[in-house]
Amino acid sequence: MNSLSRMLEVLTLFKPSQPVIDIELICAQLGYTPASAYRYVRELGNAGLLVKMPRGYAVGPKVIELDRHMTQFDPLLSASRDIVGDLVAQTGLELLISELYGSTVITILQESGSSDARLNFGRGTPMDLFHSATARVILAYLLPRQLRKHFDGASAEELRLVGSNWRDFSKVMLKIRKDGYCVSEGELDAGKTGIAAPIFDEKQRILGSITLAGNTERVNAFNREFLSGLITDAARKITARIAG
Repeated sequence: MNSLSRMLEVLTLFKPSQPVIDIELICAQLGYTPASAYRYVRELGNAGLLVKMPRGYAVGPKVIELDRHMTQFDPLLSASRDIVGDLVAQTGLELLISELYGSTVITILQESGSSDARLNFGRGTPMDLFHSATARVILAYLLPRQLRKHFDGASAEELRLVGSNWRDFSKVMLKIRKDGYCVSEGELDAGKTGIAAPIFDEKQRILGSITLAGNTERVNAFNREFLSGLITDAARKITARIAG
């Protein structure tokens, strides 16, 4: 790992239980020397990615600036906005646009159709590739070598939902690709069901997903073929816009 990667790894330490970090914590959790930790927080602070607080360092204002830029100009969001509005109006369900980075899926857009559909696990919350339709539909479209890597590195709890051996896991992934969508119930939010379809980039590589979700009773009130048709058609339209 080069020094730039090591410096950026400092930003991975932020989490709800760790809203502020300090030099001691950086050294303890990342194994850096104090000299390196001080150098990295200084550079991150100069870039606006960290800000000095009385108890350490917090996420800096540059992150807010970048978030605003993403909200307004991100190509995936730009290609999705009118489609998102139409689906929310048509179904009253929650709609998520999510994106893959590394081994994590992050929801970058969350629109609510009704108060009872609101999800606890929404925008900005990282999720692993195995839990929820939102993430699993992305996992299914990774390259075979990537799938094998994720399978080999998964915990028993993660594999519980997709098969504990490679053959069963492969069958689950193949079914998702054959169907063109994925459904999950109660995996991230109790009593909530989601149905998701994959979004691809201009080279047909998996980029993210679009999900309709809400209270299970409300989702089940719709014909499953109707919802799957809506979500897969929306995903195809977004993919075509990105490619164009």
